[in-house]
Amino acid sequence: MISRFLNLVYLIALIVCVAVLIRAVKDERAVVPASADGRASFDVPRIEVSATETKKFAADKFEMGFRMELRGKDKDALFKRMGERRAVIFDNVKALEIPESNVEQNSVDMRKEWNYYNGRRELAGYVATQRFDITVNRKADAAALVQALSSEPDVEIDRTAALLKDMESVQSSVIKAAGKKAMAKAKDYAAGVGVGVGRVLLVNAGGDGVSFNVPRYRAKGVRLLAANGMMDGASAPDESAVADSVEVSASVSIVVELK
Repeated sequence: MISRFLNLVYLIALIVCVAVLIRAVKDERAVVPASADGRASFDVPRIEVSATETKKFAADKFEMGFRMELRGKDKDALFKRMGERRAVIFDNVKALEIPESNVEQNSVDMRKEWNYYNGRRELAGYVATQRFDITVNRKADAAALVQALSSEPDVEIDRTAALLKDMESVQSSVIKAAGKKAMAKAKDYAAGVGVGVGRVLLVNAGGDGVSFNVPRYRAKGVRLLAANGMMDGASAPDESAVADSVEVSASVSIVVELK
């Protein structure tokens, strides 16, 4: 009788041990270990998919870079001319009702130019340069300013850029759209083989996750467009000289558990 009771106790203990062992093995399989290179590896059924989302947004901010450059032999006279020519830029800004607070200018850069004769160096004169960054909120104002300053012989248009005021919000919306597209693709693949999806095990944004494709128009092209408009007698600025949209893209790769 006692022997039979002990056998029953041993059998129950064995069943409990086996159950605990099975549970431990299941828990261990659910853990996501790391491989030698630091990347996650998985022992659960899974699928990896990637998706890219690209959206175009109408620009609501325009930045232009202008450079004024003068040459002369007298330094004081050159500084005076720089002041006079700088006033021309601000006159154009004022005429277009652009706030002066939207104009950023750096200090005047003055450098020497040299001539060399028979191994000797002689001062040929000075080159004075000043740069301006001007921001406006309307494409029409940007085009008008580009056209007005392109006719000034000592002003170069270095760049025009179409931008967005709320960059962070735009980035967030595109990233979310890319993530939803990737998840929908994972569900489609899973449904195709008769299973469902579970947890998202890994998200890889592929670098910073967001890249911008901002069209930029260089000085020569802008000046030619403006010059053609003036030759044709057009009074309105050529808005085609300024980009009007921004493309924002995001890519994501995800690993999803299959159930």
